[in-house]
Amino acid sequence: MSECSCMLDIQGISKSFGGLQALDGISIKVAPGAIHGIIGPNGAGKTTLFNIITGLIGPDTGQVCIQGTAVPFEQPYKLVPLGIARTFQNIRLFKSLSVLENVLVGQHVHTPTPVLSIIVNGSKARHWEKVAEEEARTALRFVGLEDKAGEIVKNLSYGQQRLVEFARALAAKPKVLLLDEPAAGMNPTEKAHLINIVTGLQEKGYTIVLIEHDMKLVMNICSSITVLDHGKKIAEGSPEHVRKHPDVIIAYLGRGEHGHAGSTSSQS
Repeated sequence: MSECSCMLDIQGISKSFGGLQALDGISIKVAPGAIHGIIGPNGAGKTTLFNIITGLIGPDTGQVCIQGTAVPFEQPYKLVPLGIARTFQNIRLFKSLSVLENVLVGQHVHTPTPVLSIIVNGSKARHWEKVAEEEARTALRFVGLEDKAGEIVKNLSYGQQRLVEFARALAAKPKVLLLDEPAAGMNPTEKAHLINIVTGLQEKGYTIVLIEHDMKLVMNICSSITVLDHGKKIAEGSPEHVRKHPDVIIAYLGRGEHGHAGSTSSQS
């Protein structure tokens, strides 16, 4: 497959922890501009796969490429320049800093300020500081939190803190945005706002990969879905294909007394 037809290419990823096979030969191709969901029951290997894609851990076998460039495993600091940014299942923010300061962190690789200029507060330092702040405010405006820029993060609601982390990832100007359970802890109004944000990003040309347990949300916004169970890929395709796949139904609902799976529901 050519680079232009595949934004994110996950090739034969396997990972074990002691005697536990967390991932077993997982391969996924994500097209540019797609919203691709990765779903599965608890313990399926979803977050382990995200941690490998984003360089936090290395696989036992396999490779991950973004537009044909191999991801350097266990060197996550090299991933933002390649165009990968992520949010986490458990929010990771600097709680005592302001919203704006947290989002500015995502700008650090895009502010090539000479060290001397920073020390003496030179014109280049002031210029790039202004540029970074404008970009950070643009990200906050996109997620609807521009009026909270000066607030201390710990004073925000849980749903708003998730959006701050989202804005910080956007400020890194990623080609691929990975969202680990972005709707966790959100109320229905916040989830509706999140859907608008994600679909708006797709319209702007972003490629998005998300892990999510809210199956109604996944089915509504994803153009393609991969299903994992016990470290294996058991299904992949459109939401309609995945919804009806017998192995997916079994993975979520189990078999009845006569070995038949029930029908799928909208929630996992």
